[in-house]
Amino acid sequence: MKRMLEEAKRMIRLNSQAVNGNEELANYCQTLLEDRGMKVNLQQVTHSFEGYSKRQFNLIGVLGDPLVDRKIRKGLLLCTQMDTVSPGLKEHWTETDGDPFNAQVKEGKIFGLGAAETKLDFLAKLYAVAKFRERKLKMPVYLVGLCGGEAGMFGARYLVKAGTLNPKYVLVGSPTELKVVHAQKSQLLFKVVIGFQQVERDARGFNRRIDLYGFGRSAHACEPSLGVNAIEQSIEFLNRAIENGFELRYTRFDGGDNVNQVPDRSFVQFYLTSHQFEDFKRFFKETVKSDGKERAFKVELGGVGDAGVRFLPDALTTSLWEVTRFFQKMGEDFSRVNDPSFSPDFSTVNLGRLKQGVSQLELFFDCRLLPDLMAEQIESHVKQGIQKLAAQFPSLNLSVVRERYNHGLEIPQESDFLRYCLDSLDEAGIEPQLRKKSGSTEAAIFAQAGYDVAVFGPGAWEGVSHSPNESLELEQLERAVSFYEKIIERVCV
Repeated sequence: MKRMLEEAKRMIRLNSQAVNGNEELANYCQTLLEDRGMKVNLQQVTHSFEGYSKRQFNLIGVLGDPLVDRKIRKGLLLCTQMDTVSPGLKEHWTETDGDPFNAQVKEGKIFGLGAAETKLDFLAKLYAVAKFRERKLKMPVYLVGLCGGEAGMFGARYLVKAGTLNPKYVLVGSPTELKVVHAQKSQLLFKVVIGFQQVERDARGFNRRIDLYGFGRSAHACEPSLGVNAIEQSIEFLNRAIENGFELRYTRFDGGDNVNQVPDRSFVQFYLTSHQFEDFKRFFKETVKSDGKERAFKVELGGVGDAGVRFLPDALTTSLWEVTRFFQKMGEDFSRVNDPSFSPDFSTVNLGRLKQGVSQLELFFDCRLLPDLMAEQIESHVKQGIQKLAAQFPSLNLSVVRERYNHGLEIPQESDFLRYCLDSLDEAGIEPQLRKKSGSTEAAIFAQAGYDVAVFGPGAWEGVSHSPNESLELEQLERAVSFYEKIIERVCV
């Protein structure tokens, strides 16, 4: 366990946020695979995601026969994403002294970004595969660390499209608390674009600048109620200020880092007239105190003298509120349709990112849908709703596109591979249980390609993934190794 912990800490230390690429982590893990006698290939993955590093790699290790026959499916693919979301506000990482990459072991848990999702699952698989390096295998074992899991899962899509491997079974890593997942919600990601022309105004009237910083709490987008959405919180505060008679002129909006995460930060810059400035300071102080949100907001005050300022048009901010409200209403409607076999037991909507570009605002909404909801119908509803809003704002260019669609997953419970997984759990001394999961995984991509799949991994999901102080119980890590040994033995030996 000592060596395993050292390697775990090293993996967490290596920053593999999806936006930065995973090259350094892939290179390190390549040495771990080679040390265990695996044949290794580092596959560079091309993609078209804007703002993401091009240094993205799938790490492919093979134990046993490395020859891939595109006509015959054979062997077991154990795959896990190697990238992470961004850590969010570092001061929330209290268990790692404010450094999410500084892994700490406390009270039987290891804390750090990627501990549960899903760097250490890859390590557990590696330790299991290593046990078979001297064994004669009738079928190969493939161990793959995927890139781009937090960016549309482009690593898995590339692997499947390239036909690099052709396994009989695919076991996808994800924190499931040592249960086998056979069903998951689908994911729709929408990008709403509000195009505008900035307005030149005389700043002598609006000459008091306010920088409003909002702070929330990050959580996974499929469980938005477990976080505090800093963007929505800021919008609510600004609407309240307007209702109290303050006239605001905006210049900047920004918020969030990952579209599939509850945003824990936001930023709005706006201007007031000098005669409302003191009243606003008083309003701000009284409001955050009465709401108990002294830590939720921070303001920095300034001025512009006689220089001109390019303000955002009034219609833009009104349309921003209306778009946000449209998706909130859709989320409220979703909550009325329940499936208790999922947690949460309804479909969800999360505003994950607000980004200001050249003459446009971009808003990203992540929808996680129960199996009974048809993605095509939801997409049609969203497009019609945004079209109606666009007609109300003729001075703006308001549009919506579907940025991403990940299929849901529904594996028949009589599946042979599910039975193999449950039997392997039993042999490993773990209670065999099936569950459903609200998050998306690469399993749906492999299932769409016709592979027999299941999802499994150590670690808790709810309140841990995409959250500060992410952690993994060391006991679960060890038990996962035992399970992976049993499933390899059952399928490949």
